[in-house]
Amino acid sequence: MVRIGLTGVFGSGKSTVSQIFKKMGVPVISCDTIVNRLLKTEKIKEKIAENFGREYFVEDGNIDKKKLARLVFSSSLKRKRLNEIIHPHVFEIMEKKLDTYRKRCKMAVVVEIPLLFETRSEKKFDVIITVFSPDRLIKERLGKRYSPQEVEMRLKSQMPLEKKMRLSDYVIDNSGSLSETRKQVKTILQEIMRRRSICQKKSKN
Repeated sequence: MVRIGLTGVFGSGKSTVSQIFKKMGVPVISCDTIVNRLLKTEKIKEKIAENFGREYFVEDGNIDKKKLARLVFSSSLKRKRLNEIIHPHVFEIMEKKLDTYRKRCKMAVVVEIPLLFETRSEKKFDVIITVFSPDRLIKERLGKRYSPQEVEMRLKSQMPLEKKMRLSDYVIDNSGSLSETRKQVKTILQEIMRRRSICQKKSKN
């Protein structure tokens, strides 16, 4: 099974590419989805309360994710502490999911992981793909949900997109039409599986 790490920065289009992979029959594990589920567990909520205070909760006892996000994106120390609380659980769940797919003999699985390089997770994957969009387009997309200040803070919290691209095996340009993005995903997936087939044949000889 080929473990494909899919990354990028906020607003570059990782979710769009993930959906394309899904429609092509490739399973996708979303680390953001895992995080959102973890934030609803009592174990994580207790840790958040201990480290950041009850002011980051709403009346129903759930975490105020927007308020917590504003805090951690404005402080690298707070962000580091939150990551230390959540990331071990994320990777544990991710590995269990990957193992389940491996037992089902899936040819490839995509893991959508925004902080792939920031968490030094390169060795967990056979192939790494970064999704690219120009800075102007990213800010335009994020500007629909966040203030300009929040956009800047979020982008500064991640490794620059250009560096992620240099460290990746493939880059998908998501600045054009959906059809153009889909063609790139199809071509890259075919190339990955072709290389896998060649490696398997060599190992048998």
